[in-house]
Amino acid sequence: MSQLDTRVPAVLLRIDRNPFHHGTLGAVRSLGRAGIDVHLVAEVTGSPVGRSRFVRRLHPPPPPGTTLADIATALLRVAARIERPAVLIPMDDAGAVAVSRLRTELAPAYLLPQQPAALAERVADKAELAGLCAAADVPHPVTVVPDSAAQAASAAWRLGLPVVAKWSRPWLLPSGSGLRSTVVVRSPQEARELFCAARRRAARCCSRSSSRRAPTATGSSTRTRTARARCAAAAPAASCAPGRAARV
Repeated sequence: MSQLDTRVPAVLLRIDRNPFHHGTLGAVRSLGRAGIDVHLVAEVTGSPVGRSRFVRRLHPPPPPGTTLADIATALLRVAARIERPAVLIPMDDAGAVAVSRLRTELAPAYLLPQQPAALAERVADKAELAGLCAAADVPHPVTVVPDSAAQAASAAWRLGLPVVAKWSRPWLLPSGSGLRSTVVVRSPQEARELFCAARRRAARCCSRSSSRRAPTATGSSTRTRTARARCAAAAPAASCAPGRAARV
């Protein structure tokens, strides 16, 4: 017997336009097989989730580069079509942060968890997450935030190659930058180059944002040890001078 209340529909929100976001497909299948009506707000072009028999209805996502107001409008439009409260489930970092910030606007139409206002953003931040896990005594990968390209190269070697480089705050990854939110780094030189590219991009973004965090690096060694080297850069709008955002 299912422990889920199948009378309550679920709305899955994915702002990330990755057509192979397998977590979305997994969530759709799991909820649909449990007998829950699943509504999907996502771009599904070229994605298998768009053909899943467990999707009750597809809804258009907010446009690229969307604002919080655009996201609220899109989600409230979906709620009006469903005509009853639904559980809203963000499927990516950008969606989780947006829903957290829009709680006041969305609460009348959606069933949302009670949680501290900044929790979603702290958990989505790869550097902050390690600190939260440590504070709660939850096992987590080693996390390093280098201050320089040399430290990035050293950290990659010390943690054990290959490493996986990630942006600390992937929802701030500038579109059209040519930088990916996750990159496999196979040598210290690649770690050095990625760090430099991140810093250059942060400097270019400083005129549009008061603070950016640039890509991070995570990885695992051949001894199955998972490690994370996270390169975070902040670019203050006044000086455009990158600086360390966090260290764990």
